[in-house]
Amino acid sequence: MLNEHLNKPLYVQIQEYIAELILTGKIPPETKLPSEREFSQELGVSRMTVRRSITELVNEGILERRHGSGTYVAKPRVTYNVRELINYLQAMHTRAIAATSQLLEFGQIPASRRLAERLEVELGDALYRVAILRLANRVPCVVERVFFPCARLPQIEEYDLEKTNIYDLLTEGYKIQFSHIQQSFEAVAANEPIAEQLRVPDGFPLLMVSRVIYQTSDCKPVEFAQDFLRSDYARISSEIDWQGDQEFERLYF
Repeated sequence: MLNEHLNKPLYVQIQEYIAELILTGKIPPETKLPSEREFSQELGVSRMTVRRSITELVNEGILERRHGSGTYVAKPRVTYNVRELINYLQAMHTRAIAATSQLLEFGQIPASRRLAERLEVELGDALYRVAILRLANRVPCVVERVFFPCARLPQIEEYDLEKTNIYDLLTEGYKIQFSHIQQSFEAVAANEPIAEQLRVPDGFPLLMVSRVIYQTSDCKPVEFAQDFLRSDYARISSEIDWQGDQEFERLYF
């Protein structure tokens, strides 16, 4: 488990060990952490070393200390405004959550009938397919599956998609102005690949956000995305400006 011969301090190894217990769900969110003494006996290290590891995880926001109660696994649940769903990294940074990304997949595919309809391209046209995992405080929270028409976003492979969020890629990399965005929300169960990527059981409840982004220049779609959010780590909020009774009647009756 711990290796004194590794070129890595013991407290860092313990820190990674505890983080792995959390990421794999062995210590779920809001669960009280075993005591320093228990970890010390289990791992054969001093309590001072364990304390330093726990302090580092508290500083990262993975753990939280509750006065008079102990140390608990923090729950980095993010409440997204619907406008923030096109930029998860920015939403997390705004909330002081440590956000990281992993590029899961990148390549080109021919447009299927469904994708051709969504992106308003011809059947078989070349599309970029990108899958990115977003993590909040080391916890996998979102899988983004994104499709771009190759003809509208040429040479996208030149960008570091692991470090560049999609919103910045479109607006800064390609100088695209959005005319409008269509989004829909659906409750789905995690299939095996998504469950593995998010480290949840098969069938775990997820929120799927489907999105099409249209550019101003020709009102054509530049992105079709399906984002899979862990339901235990995400909420979505919306604020509606009240326009009066006539507007209410127009919308609902």
